[in-house]
Amino acid sequence: RILVLACGYMAASGIWFGVNQLATIDDDGKALAFTILFNALPLIAIVVAAWDGAKEGFSLLWLFAPFVCFLAPMFLFFNVSALYFGGFYAVFGIVANALGAFVRRSSAR
Repeated sequence: RILVLACGYMAASGIWFGVNQLATIDDDGKALAFTILFNALPLIAIVVAAWDGAKEGFSLLWLFAPFVCFLAPMFLFFNVSALYFGGFYAVFGIVANALGAFVRRSSAR
């Protein structure tokens, strides 16, 4: 499931990069970049972490996995100023994983 997270991050960032290369950098290109940073990547982390929590239970690995998976797309498609977003994604990931584990535990009763 961590591989799904890494591939999702790379795919979303790659789509942004491809669209950005086809279009000139204007307000639409910047809006798309921020949409991916603020909406798509956290949503990918939340969905995959909750899925993992529901299937496997709680794991502290989700405290680090979203940040580590974000490093490659950050250096390839964004810049170092986006590094702190990886920390936010890690917080979203661990909370979503805990909620998924809670759902698993509740449904097992």
